[in-house]
Amino acid sequence: MSDMIVVKDLVKNYGDFCAVNRISFTVPEGQIFAFLGPNGAGKTTTIKMLTTILEPNAGTLRVNGFDPVSQRKQARRSFGIVFQDPSLDEELTAQENLDLHGALYGVSRGERLQRMQALLELVGLWERRNEFVKQYSGGCHSTLEMSPPCAH
Repeated sequence: MSDMIVVKDLVKNYGDFCAVNRISFTVPEGQIFAFLGPNGAGKTTTIKMLTTILEPNAGTLRVNGFDPVSQRKQARRSFGIVFQDPSLDEELTAQENLDLHGALYGVSRGERLQRMQALLELVGLWERRNEFVKQYSGGCHSTLEMSPPCAH
């Protein structure tokens, strides 16, 4: 198994402010990775560097062996992110959302249709594909057993 993400001595400064100070970590292939920490710890800045949005001031990055600075297109094709806040348009159906996101990533129409059906069947929403996303339950997710219950 190889490492899918490699971060070594990563630094990002905004003028005199150091947002990321020489962090290093690896994520092996096949692992689920959660990037947690307090506000202001540099999580978003680090993710932006990994996803080609920002360039680091120092250090090295690899995403699936690709350098997000010099091999942006290959690096972008190698990752998926689940954001804290939903990235779906609630005024669109599940199928419309998936179609839009696939088009934004350059997936052909035929491939999008195949993937949409496979994904919606996987999560049990194929029969509800034409319903607006706002009609779906958002669920309640907790990362720790000691966490307080979710409020709805």
